[in-house]
Amino acid sequence: MSDNFGKSLGVALISGSLLQGALADATYRTPRAGEAYQTELWSRRVTAPARDRRRVTALDLGVQYIPNGPSSPDILPFGGALLVEDTDNQGEDVLQPFGAVFVWRNPEHGRHRLRGVFSGLYNDVRFNIAPRLLGGAEVVFTFENFNVPFARPEYVEGRRIEAVDLEWQYIRGGLGLGYRRALAPGHQDNALEITLTYEPGFIWFEPDDDTARGFIEPRDTYEGRGHLRLRADALERNLMELPHWGYTAGTDFIYGHRANWREWGETGDAAVFGVADAEAERDYFAASFYAMVAGGVPFLDSERHRLTASLHGGIGQDLDRFSAFRLSSKPTAGEWEAVSRPDLPGTVFDEFFSRSYGIAELRYRYEALFFFYPYVRANWAWIDRPRFQENGQIGNQMDSLPSLGAGFISGAPWRSSVELSYVYNFGILRDEDGDPGFGGHSILFQWAKEF
Repeated sequence: MSDNFGKSLGVALISGSLLQGALADATYRTPRAGEAYQTELWSRRVTAPARDRRRVTALDLGVQYIPNGPSSPDILPFGGALLVEDTDNQGEDVLQPFGAVFVWRNPEHGRHRLRGVFSGLYNDVRFNIAPRLLGGAEVVFTFENFNVPFARPEYVEGRRIEAVDLEWQYIRGGLGLGYRRALAPGHQDNALEITLTYEPGFIWFEPDDDTARGFIEPRDTYEGRGHLRLRADALERNLMELPHWGYTAGTDFIYGHRANWREWGETGDAAVFGVADAEAERDYFAASFYAMVAGGVPFLDSERHRLTASLHGGIGQDLDRFSAFRLSSKPTAGEWEAVSRPDLPGTVFDEFFSRSYGIAELRYRYEALFFFYPYVRANWAWIDRPRFQENGQIGNQMDSLPSLGAGFISGAPWRSSVELSYVYNFGILRDEDGDPGFGGHSILFQWAKEF
C-alpha cells in the first residue's frame, strides 16, 4: 500500500509540475524588440533596457568554415578568405571571414530614412525623403559599389575554374520615386513600400595572371537599370530582432541595358565555358521574390516555440555571369531588408551564379531564455547551376540542394549578440582528392555589436 501511495504521489507531483510549467508557458509573453524587459534569472534581477530601434549603428563580424571548400580570393567584400591546407586529403579547408557596418536612421516624423551597409570594398545605401509638397510620395536615392581589386573566380562542382578568373567591378547610383504606408502591428519597420528607380552605372574588367590566354575580356561599359521594388513588412520581432509573428514579402524587377558590349569568354579547344552571345546579353531582365511567415507551433500554446517558413525565388532572361543571381550562405537576419536576401547554406561567397532558383526553408526556434534561442532548420534549394558535361564542357542544369542544420542565437555582453550554426548540405559538390562528391559541412559564427 505504501509503495503504491508513494508512486501515486510522485506521479501527481510530476504531473503538477508539468501542468504548472505548461500554464506558465501559456501565459508567458516573449519580450519584443526595443522593449524594456525585467526578469529574475538564477536568483538575480536582470534588466534589458529599452532600445531606440529608429536609430541603429551596428558592427557585424563573422567567419564561415567549410572543409574541402573551393579556393577563394584573398579579399572579399565583407572580409577575406584564408585557405588552410588539409594534408590528410590534400583539399582546402576554407575560413571565410566577413564583416560590415550597418546604419539605420528612421526619425519619428517619418520624412526621411537612411539604410546603409558599409564595408569599404562593398557599400549599399538607400536614402528616402518625403517632401511635404509631394503629398504621400517620396524621392529615392540609391548607391551601390563593388570594388574588389582582385580576380573573382567561378566554381563548377566545387572546383575553381582559374581560366575564367576575372576582376570585375561596378559602381551605380539611383534616382526615383516611392510610396510608403504603415502596416500593422505598427512598429517603425512595419510598412508597405514601393519604389521605381533608374540606376545609371559603370562596370569594368581586368584579367588575372591565371586567366586563360585566349580569354576575351568583356568591354568596359555604361550600364543603366530600371528597378521596380516592393516591400511589405508586418513582422513582430523578439528581443533579438528575430521574426516572432506575422509576415513579410517583396519583389524586385530589374531591366538592364549595356551600352557598349561585345562577345567575351574562352576561345580554343580547351574552353569549358565558351564564348557568350553579346547581342542576347546586351539587354537582360531579372525578377526575384521572397516571402516569410512566422508564428507559433501547432498544438503548443506557448510563445517560446516558434516556426518560421520562408521562400525565395528568382527567374530571368538573357542573364550572364555579370547579371545573374548570386547565391551563397548568410547569417540569420531579421532586419526588414536583410530577410529579402536568399540563403544557400554551406556555400562560399558568390559560389553560384544562377539564372533561376527557388529556396524554401522551415525553421523551429525555442526560447530557452529571454536572450537565448536554439534552433533547427531544413532548407531545400532548386538552382540552375553549371555542371561538367560528358564532353568536358560546362552546361547549366537544375539541381536540388537539400540541407539540414542547427544552431543558436544569443545575447552577449556589451550590447552584442552571437550566432553559431552548423549545416550539412546534401546537394553541394565538394572536391576531395580530385574526385567531386555530394555533401558538405559548414560552420558559421557571427558576432554583432550595437553602438
